[in-house]
Amino acid sequence: MRARSGHFKFDKKVKWKNLVSAFRPLFLKFLEETQQLPEDMESVDVLIEENLRDLRNNRKPEGYNREGLMRMIFPISNEVEFYVYGRGKTIEVARVTEQLSRILQKYRLKHTIEWDRLKILADKKET
Repeated sequence: MRARSGHFKFDKKVKWKNLVSAFRPLFLKFLEETQQLPEDMESVDVLIEENLRDLRNNRKPEGYNREGLMRMIFPISNEVEFYVYGRGKTIEVARVTEQLSRILQKYRLKHTIEWDRLKILADKKET
């Protein structure tokens, strides 16, 4: 499957704070699968802790919006959702999205995945 983005939409009952237990393994899997895991794990721990602080307070976390082949972005929205966006090989986005979905399933976080639902990308495809 080819996709530029994988959009995770959580069940209406899922709140930000429900993601606390799954976030560390989810974030580490994302960095590992996208080969963006830095040698300095201390900086990763700081990023994870900042995101967890937001989640514990039932707020939208920052995610991973750094320069790289892939990003994990939590959009400004009234819903609990996030997406994986790739600028490289479209096959990799689908693979990483499926890996993250397995982690969410393991933590019993009900969700659906929508492919290529970003407005900006949809506009580019039409032109």
